[in-house]
This record gives sequence, structure tokens and C-alpha cells, in this order.
Amino acid sequence: MGMVSLTIDDMKQIELEIFDEIHRICIEHDLRYFMAYGTLLGAVRHGGFIPWDDDMDALMFRADYERFAENFDQWRSSSRFALASYRHGGAFYPFLKVVDTTTAVLENFVRKDRDVGVWVDIFPYDEVDPNDGALFRKRARANLMYNFIVADPAVGSNALAKLAKRIVCPLVGRSDPRKYAGIIDSLSREACPSGSSFVADVVAQGDSAHVFPKTLFEPVEMPFEDRVYLAPSGYREFLNIQYGDWETPPSSDDRAVHTCEAYRLC
Repeated sequence: MGMVSLTIDDMKQIELEIFDEIHRICIEHDLRYFMAYGTLLGAVRHGGFIPWDDDMDALMFRADYERFAENFDQWRSSSRFALASYRHGGAFYPFLKVVDTTTAVLENFVRKDRDVGVWVDIFPYDEVDPNDGALFRKRARANLMYNFIVADPAVGSNALAKLAKRIVCPLVGRSDPRKYAGIIDSLSREACPSGSSFVADVVAQGDSAHVFPKTLFEPVEMPFEDRVYLAPSGYREFLNIQYGDWETPPSSDDRAVHTCEAYRLC
């Protein structure tokens, strides 16, 4: 099987097609989803992708997230789209990715034996007690182990990171990252008895600084590129909690760009 390199613009187009599929499924089956993180920020500040960013994120409350995961294979429009997570085949992510199976992506900071297609991330939001410090500490410990297992020891953002990886990664490299992905997901699902007025992305963020009132999450339509997707009605407060001063674009030196290689399989 051959591979043809994809440009960032190619990846963005594929991500839009994946997001179209997520949107269609949720509308047809009465599931609530919302644009999240850089996707929501890009929609509000730029009318689409953040110019220097190249990925898309969505969030769902846990009940809708689980229905989506359970029924995706029968609801999807094509086998081109698939789910990747620790629950699905060989993937190791603690949250859902909807991937394009006709593509492959190699991430710079992840071991190269672990690849999936171009994706859109979907993060579960669970009810939490904002003052439950034990929850966030448990999640941080599990996430540290998880990150060392999936890391590429040859690559690091600085010399200290590379040294830490060279020491720790060989010690944990034989561990199954899906075990720790499952631990992180279980901590999130069991975080709080139902009835809390707050939710958080324990799986991917897992800290008390990013806890959101449930009242922010009424769906409203919002343009994104040449599409219209759903955003939380309290998007400004969401972005305030998530990013602080999000209305001022960062300087050119402080613009994080996702680094990966993507290919079309042929």
C-alpha cells in the first residue's frame, strides 16, 4: 500500500468532512455536541480554523458521548469513518477520535508504532465537584504514567524532557497504555454523583482550573468556515475559563502549531 503526503489544507478539508459526519449523526439522533477548545475559539475569533492551527475538537456530555460511541458503527454513513480510542482496537486514547480510515497520521511526540487516520477529537464532559482535589490528583498520576508510555523517547520539547524520556520510557515501554487510558476514563465517569451544577473534561484536562457551569451548554448555531456547527450558548465564559484573554491573538512566537505528518493511503 502506497502513501501520498497531505498538506495542512488537505487535513483541514478532511477534518471538516469528519465534523460534518459528527454533526449529522448528532442532529439525526438527538445528541448534543459542541465545538470545543481551539475549534470554538477559531469559530468565535476567526470564523473558522485558527490560521496557525490544524485540528478540530468537539465535546459531549457523558450520556450523549456513550450513546455516540455505542451506536457509531450503525449510524455512520460510510466505513471511511471509524472510532479510535482505548476501547476500539489497537488505539490507546482515553477519549474518542473519529478518524478517516483512508489516511494515516504520525505524531512527532508519540511513538511511531501508534498511528491513526486524520481525526476529530471528541471529549467527554462529566459532572464534578470543583473542590474534589483528590480526583484531580489521581488523574494527574495516571496521566503521567500514560504520557511516558506513549511518548517517543527520541523526541522532546527541550533537553530536560528528552533526558526524562530516555530514562523513564524504557522502564514503562512494555506497559499497555490502554490500561491507563481506561483508568483515566473511569476516574472521569465516576467523578461525581449526578446532580452537580459543574462539568469538566477530566479525561483530557483534569484540573480544577477548568471547571464549567452546566448552564453554559445550551446549543446555538455558529458559522465555521463555510459550514454551521453547534456552540455552547455561554461560549464567551467558556473561553474565558479555558484561555483567559482569548480575544487578543498571541504573538507569532507564542503560536503553538500541531506537528505531525499525514498521508493518504492508496
